[in-house]
Amino acid sequence: MNKRLSIIIITKDTEDLLKNLLYSILSDKNLTGLLSELIIVDNNSQDGTREMLDKTFPEIIYIRNEKNLGFAASANKGFFHSAGDYVLFLNSDTLVLPHEIEKMLDFLDKNDDVAICAPQLVYEDMRLQRSFAYVPKLMFEFIPKSVLEIVLPNKYKGKKSKIESPQDVESLIGAAFLVRRKVFEILGGFDERFFFFLEETDFCIRARNKGFRVVFFPFSKIIHLQGKTISKTWVKGRIEYNISLYKFIKKHHQLSYFYLFVCVRFIKSFVITVLMTVFPILLINRHLRRNYRYYLSLFTWHLKGCQDKEGIRN
Repeated sequence: MNKRLSIIIITKDTEDLLKNLLYSILSDKNLTGLLSELIIVDNNSQDGTREMLDKTFPEIIYIRNEKNLGFAASANKGFFHSAGDYVLFLNSDTLVLPHEIEKMLDFLDKNDDVAICAPQLVYEDMRLQRSFAYVPKLMFEFIPKSVLEIVLPNKYKGKKSKIESPQDVESLIGAAFLVRRKVFEILGGFDERFFFFLEETDFCIRARNKGFRVVFFPFSKIIHLQGKTISKTWVKGRIEYNISLYKFIKKHHQLSYFYLFVCVRFIKSFVITVLMTVFPILLINRHLRRNYRYYLSLFTWHLKGCQDKEGIRN
C-alpha cells in the first residue's frame, strides 16, 4: 500500500497529552500502510518530552528547537522532513479515532480540486466543537459571530449547526489540518510572521486565492481536548491572538482599514475595563473575572504600543 501520509505534531511542554495522542495514532491499524512518517517538532520542552519519546517511541522522527519558534515556523520545519503526498498537522491536544483519518484521505483522493480539509472536532464525550472559522473582519467587532449565527443561520453556521455534507469554508481550525503536499509547496508553507494563531487562516486565504478549495469534512471526527495546551497562560494566549490578529489584518487589508480596526479594539478594551472597574459586582463571576484580567491586559498592551513580547513566546 502506498505510504502517502505524513503526520506532523508541534509540541511544547505537553508530555502526557502527546503520549496519549501518539498511542491513538499508532493503535489505528488502518494507518499502518498509509503512514510515511510521524514527526514531532518540539519547541524546547522542559517537561521530559524528549526522554519520553526516546523511551517509548524511538521510531518517531524527533526535531527539537533550541527555543520556542511557535507553530508556523515549527510546522514548516517539520514539513521539510516529510515525504507524504498528504500532510496532516495535529495539535498535541488531539486524539485520533480509528478509521477517521483514512476517510479524509479517501475524500482528497476523489476530489483533486480540494487543497485542504479538516474533520469535525469533538470533545471526549463527542459533543461538537467549532471546526471551521470565518475570516476576521471589522464587522465582527460590532456584531459578534454568535449573534450572526442566530440571525443569519444559513450564512453563519455555528458549532451546533447540522452539517451533513462536505462544505467549502473560509478557513479551518488548525487543530487537525490536512493539506496536499503540492499545495503546501506552491504556497511556500505557513507565514512565519504568525507565531501562534491565524497562520492557518492566512494559509486558507492564500489557497483560495490560488483557486484551491478549502473544505470542512464532517464525516471524519477527531477528539480535541480544547484549551489544554494554553489554559495555564490564557490571558497571555489571548494577547498572542491579538498580536497575530493585527498582523493578519495589516497583511490582508489597506492601512486605513488596519488603523480603524486597531482603534475600535482599543476603545472596546478601554470601555469594558472601565465598566468592570466601576461595577465590581460583576467580578463575582469567575468567568467575568478572567475576562476583566484579559481586557485590562489588552488595554495596557495597546498603551505599550502592541509589542510582540507581551504574548506567550517568552
